[in-house]
Parts: sequence; C-alpha cells; structure tokens
Amino acid sequence: MTVVLILMLLVAVVAGTYVLCYNSLMAASFRVDEAWSGITVQLKRRHALVPNLVQAARTALGHEQAILDKIVSARSAALEAMATDRHADIALAEAGLSQALGQLFAYTEDNPEITANENLALLQKQLEETEDQVAAARRIYNGNVQAYNTRSASIPWNFVAGLNGLKPSEMFRLDDAEMKLVSQDPSVEDLQLAVPPQSERT
Repeated sequence: MTVVLILMLLVAVVAGTYVLCYNSLMAASFRVDEAWSGITVQLKRRHALVPNLVQAARTALGHEQAILDKIVSARSAALEAMATDRHADIALAEAGLSQALGQLFAYTEDNPEITANENLALLQKQLEETEDQVAAARRIYNGNVQAYNTRSASIPWNFVAGLNGLKPSEMFRLDDAEMKLVSQDPSVEDLQLAVPPQSERT
C-alpha cells in the first residue's frame, strides 16, 4: 500500500510539474505573440503614412522624384513582406523602407525650404514618432522572445517544449548579410507603384 501511495505521489508530482511548465511556456509564447502584434500595428501605421508623405513631397521635391520612387518601391516591398509573416523578410523590407525614408529626411534637412510645407513637416514628424514606436515595440518583442527561449531551453521546461513541439521564437533583427543587402540602392528599373494587398483595400 505504501508503494502504491508513493507511486501515486510521484505521478501527481510529475503531472503537476508538467502542467505548470506547459502553462508557463504557453504564457510566455502568448506574450511573444502579443508583442509581435504590437510591432505589426506600428508597421501598418508607418505604411499608411508613407503615401501621404509621398503625395505631400511630390511638388516640393521637384527634380528629386527618384527619392520618392524609392520610397514607393520600398513600401511595396514592405507590404509584400508583411503578407508572408516571415520575420526575417519583414525586417529586411522594413530596413529598406527606413533607408529610403532616411534619404528623404536627409534631403529635407539639406533643403530647409522644403519643410516650409506644413503638411510635409507634420507627416515627417508623425513618421519619426512612429519610428520610435516601432523601435520600442521591437525591444519589447525581443525581450519577450529572449525570456521565452531561455525558459524553453531550461530544465524542466525543455522536456515539456520538446514533447509539445514548441520551438524557439525568432528575434526581430537583421544579420550582417542582410544589412549589406539593405545598403544597396534599388535600381530605377525595379521601382514600381505600391499597391496595398486586397485585405487593406477592402
């Protein structure tokens, strides 16, 4: 009888540990998903501001239309990447959009008369604020990913993660190879007008 009680106690302890570990991993995974949603909200806001910025800048920039064409092309690539939901592709496309916007901001800094356009100045400020929000959301996301990955790799959580097929989450960042690719300007032949996906047009 004592042996049976000991076995039952061991089973209860193992089952309880499993449940606690599983619930803990699920909670950490949900925090990662929630943080990723925070990033996508800010990226969508950024994508929505870009066409207005381009429209406001078209008359002000005059002969520097190539800068705007790069922004339009980069936004189109970013929208396509968002549809894939692959973090690496999204990060790469967003870095390309950041580079294109950076060229516009650098040009307006060198030509202060352009920012006399109040609408353009307001949109630029809103985009800069959105960039800060994206950076903050990215830090929160990466922090949650690190916490989840550390927990899922630690004993006894790693056994529970393995049994349930839970894999490490991916950080939202660029590696050196991607950064090198982002630094290359797109060719003029590759520039296309941005067309939002069907889900955004309806």
